[in-house]
Amino acid sequence: MAGIVAIYDLAPQIDKSIIYYLSQSMRMLQHRGKAYWKMIVGKGIAQREGSLPPDADILKVAKEEKLHGNNGIGYLSKRSPQFHSMNTIDVVLDGFFVDTEKLHLHPYIGTAKDSDSLFKIYHIFTKLLLENQDPELGAEFLDRHLRGNLIMKVNDDIYAYRNSTGFKPLVAATNKNKTLYIIASENSLRTSFIDMEFNDVRPGQLIKLSKDNGLEILTKLPSTKLMMDPFEFIRESHVAAVVNGKSIYTIRKNIGKEQAKFLARELDINSAYAEPDYTRPMTLGFSIEYQKYSKTFEISEGIIKDRYDDSDHMIDFSEQVSKNKLLTTGRSLKFVIQNLVQNRKIATIQGTIQTGSTVRETIYYLRNAGARHVDVVVSYVPTADGRQIGLYTQNRDLIANKYVGEVSSIEELNEKITREIGADSLYYNSPEILARGIGISENNLWFPEWVRFLDYRKR
Repeated sequence: MAGIVAIYDLAPQIDKSIIYYLSQSMRMLQHRGKAYWKMIVGKGIAQREGSLPPDADILKVAKEEKLHGNNGIGYLSKRSPQFHSMNTIDVVLDGFFVDTEKLHLHPYIGTAKDSDSLFKIYHIFTKLLLENQDPELGAEFLDRHLRGNLIMKVNDDIYAYRNSTGFKPLVAATNKNKTLYIIASENSLRTSFIDMEFNDVRPGQLIKLSKDNGLEILTKLPSTKLMMDPFEFIRESHVAAVVNGKSIYTIRKNIGKEQAKFLARELDINSAYAEPDYTRPMTLGFSIEYQKYSKTFEISEGIIKDRYDDSDHMIDFSEQVSKNKLLTTGRSLKFVIQNLVQNRKIATIQGTIQTGSTVRETIYYLRNAGARHVDVVVSYVPTADGRQIGLYTQNRDLIANKYVGEVSSIEELNEKITREIGADSLYYNSPEILARGIGISENNLWFPEWVRFLDYRKR
């Protein structure tokens, strides 16, 4: 969905040190969004479309936009800001809002009644937190409407909240001298900030960073039922991150392993290839497990894809170049090793299927290289609601969405999508099998209702 970060440096050595910490943190979170970025330091704001520029350019921007101070917040997104109020208030969001239709009737809404949802929530929350000085009531209000994490900057203070379901990960880090504090979307930053200690922000915690008190927990709501975003484990979190004490890389391998166990009797393949790149851990786990069921199966890399992330449809040049190249020359930035594919039965491991364009292109090139049979194994559940894979997908044509209410099992859905994309067979993951791969109860993962009750027939 997005990458968010807050930095507070109580002992800055030079004025630009906060820019260094902020840009370094945002660079480590850039996999969470490369279509738009924003920095807020002091009273200055810098924002651009596109990937975060090199450090030298960041410093130039900081000088131009007067980014001066000892604290700041940063935002990375896969799309332009969804709320216009982000241009007027210092708030960054990783998640989405619910039950906002009646906010205009709230007794504290005041002049914000005609504003967008973010500004309404910000207005009421700050009134409860700052004017009424009631952090618990403010946190309770925010918790009713927020699924995810929110960070806001008010003058020289920074506030961060993680909703009580723990929907998205949020971590806080401190150096040994308690002079530098970081709050961020995930703990993959620890690979860069090796002298800092990272800990999870507990679900329901409202945190304040300030010059006088450093990091303090203003309140913590009672724990509610854990409802995490499963896509954090599939793609959103960096492969080097640790969530709930478990390595994301290990979790992704296990997701592939559990699918191989379940599908071993259905599949007859010679090799399995990761496409796009982020499914490599799933493919490795799948392949190691599937070898137990087939003596002819080989582990190899038969599809080499460009190493650029093509998920950011706004600006990522590699996706546009690939499409243009495909239209004009019949070639794309994918390279298929023909001698590993020709006359063989191939499984392509896809992270998720959204519109179907990526998997169609993959199937086209595999068949063009002589693949005898192409099966598609999808690591994620059917995509029927864009919120589960990032807000940037909400307005896209999600291929599984048209079958909501028309199919009663994943077997039925698999058959219909197979025909649509031109595969020989397709196998979505189910909520039950995905939860088993992640190592958490299915009841603790968030799925749209239709997907939650759509599963494989009991064998």
